[in-house]
Amino acid sequence: MPFYTYMLHCSDGSYYTGHTDDLEQRISQHHAGNLGGYTKSRRPVRLVWSQEFGERYEALRAERQIKGWSRAKKEALIDRRWDELSRLARSQSQFTLRQAQGERVSIVADAFEAMQSAAQTAHPREACGLLLGEGDCITAALKTRNVHPSPETHFEIDPQALIDAYRSEREGGLRVMGYFHSHPTGSPSPSETDKAMAAHDGKIWAIVADDDVMFWADDKDGFHALSYDVGSG
Repeated sequence: MPFYTYMLHCSDGSYYTGHTDDLEQRISQHHAGNLGGYTKSRRPVRLVWSQEFGERYEALRAERQIKGWSRAKKEALIDRRWDELSRLARSQSQFTLRQAQGERVSIVADAFEAMQSAAQTAHPREACGLLLGEGDCITAALKTRNVHPSPETHFEIDPQALIDAYRSEREGGLRVMGYFHSHPTGSPSPSETDKAMAAHDGKIWAIVADDDVMFWADDKDGFHALSYDVGSG
């Protein structure tokens, strides 16, 4: 039985990546909105890329890999611009080599997509929320209200959401691993405002800009980039 990894172009301009053992049926389900989730509110969708694999784990591995790619890499794959894809892959590898050794974060696909969805929904304002998890894995991205008086350029997580999350952690719930927010314009790198408000407490920050996501550690020496992988949870 063949398995497929596929990419859809959504009505809001974003890309969705998934895998299935029946491509035609799965695309029909996305069109009809029967699957819920990310694509239901972003119809119509259009299939822009797919690849067949012999084993499910191969298709799932490709899905996880592509979910972690930048928009530029996804579009190079869609357009079959192999030279550009190779160049971007080398650039990403070189960037990873500059990151601190051994510092890597894992995030489940649902949480990764929840951050992207929050950013799309909040645009042109900044989305924000909490990163929750167990061990070294982020298993949930909890969107919260942005209570800053200038949400187009700043974010402030609802204090009550923070209180509730830390209370839940003390009672044995998921650990508060960090925070996420979006940059409606610009790059997924910490802004001067981000640097000024950082607590240098070792928490993880995820920043979403368009389809790009980057993770950062906020330690005593400031922000430094983290490599990451997207898993199925």
